[in-house]
Amino acid sequence: MKIGIFTFHCAANYGAVLQTYCLQEVLKNMGHEVCVIDYRPKYLIEPYKTFSYDSASFNSFFSKCKGLIRACLVAPIRWKRNSVFARFIHDYINLYQLDLNDASNDFDVFIFGSDQIWNPKITNGFDKIYLGDFPAAKGKKLIAYAASAGSVSNFSNENVNYFLSRLKYFDKVLVREKSLAEFIRRKTFIISEVVFDPVLLAGPTILYKLLDNNEIKNQKQPYLLLFQLIRNDDIAKYAADVAKNKGLKLIEVATMRESIFNENQKQTLSVKQLLFYFVNAAYIITSSFHGTVLSILFNKPFNTISLNNSIDERASFLLDYLNLSDRMLNIYGKVVSSTQIDYTDANNLYNIKKIESYNILNNFLLCL
Repeated sequence: MKIGIFTFHCAANYGAVLQTYCLQEVLKNMGHEVCVIDYRPKYLIEPYKTFSYDSASFNSFFSKCKGLIRACLVAPIRWKRNSVFARFIHDYINLYQLDLNDASNDFDVFIFGSDQIWNPKITNGFDKIYLGDFPAAKGKKLIAYAASAGSVSNFSNENVNYFLSRLKYFDKVLVREKSLAEFIRRKTFIISEVVFDPVLLAGPTILYKLLDNNEIKNQKQPYLLLFQLIRNDDIAKYAADVAKNKGLKLIEVATMRESIFNENQKQTLSVKQLLFYFVNAAYIITSSFHGTVLSILFNKPFNTISLNNSIDERASFLLDYLNLSDRMLNIYGKVVSSTQIDYTDANNLYNIKKIESYNILNNFLLCL
C-alpha cells in the first residue's frame, strides 16, 4: 500500500525528526511504499527560524536593542543547526508534495502521528489537517498512530467538540498516552489503544543504522550527557554538580535558548552526532521525553528531570510501565535515585509492548 505520514517532520527538533524517520522505516520494513507529506505549518517553522526577533515583546528601548543584538549573535548558531536538520530530512526522509485539495491522489492510507499533533497549545487550536479534515483525505483510510496531545489539560477552553467529532472519521485511533486514550473513550466511546512512540517502536536496531561503526566506539574520556529541549539553568547546574561528583566530563546539548559564550554546550549537533553522544555516555540527565526514550533504548544509567509539565506526564507513563519510575528526578526536592539500573525487567517489558504496538499497526494495515 501507499502510505502518507502527516507529522511534525519539519521542526528543527531531534525528537520530531527521529520519530518521523522511525515510523517511516518501520512501515517500509512492513513492505509499504511510504512518504512523509511535506506539510509545514507556520507554527512549526517560526520557533526555529534563523533570525528571531519581535520588538513588540520588549518593553524599553534598551531591552529592544539588547534583544536585537542577541538575535544577531545567535543567528549563525540557528542557521547551522537548521542546516544540519535540513540535511538529515533531505537524506533520510522521503518527502512528498501533496495538494491537500486534490481528492484524486493515489494514496491508500494516511497516518497521522506521532508527536503532539493534537496539542492545541502547539498548533494554535486544533489543526484540521492533523485531523484529516481536508479534501485529499476524502475516501482514504485514516489512522492515528501514537498521536499525542502532550496532556489532556491542554484541551482547556479549546474546541474539544470539533476534535472529538473528527475522530469518528478515523479507521483506527492509536495514541501515545493513557490519559488521552481514557479521555477519548470517556467522551466518545471510541476505543483508542495506547502504543509506543515510533522511536520505541523502531528500537535501537534501526537507530544504529544511522551510525557508522567508528562512531559507536567509546570516547577516551567518560562523560555525563545533559540533554534538554529548552535549557534550564538550574538543571544545568545540577548536572554539572553530578558530573563533578562522578568524575565525569559534562557535555550539554540544548536545542532552544541558545548560549553565545558557553563552549561546552553543543548547539548544532546533527542527528547522528546526538545519537553518538547517547550511545557513548557514561551517564545521562535529561528533561526531554525523547531523551528518556533514547536513554532506555541504549540501556544507559540516567535520570529524567521533573519540570511539572506535559513532558513529565509522557515520561512518567513510560517509566511507570517499564518499572523505572524511580529514575524521575526532582532536583528542587533533591529526590534522586542512586541505585544502579537492572535493565533485565525493563527490557522484557519493553519488548512485550514493542511487539504489541507493531502487531496492532501491522495487523490493521493487513486487513485493509
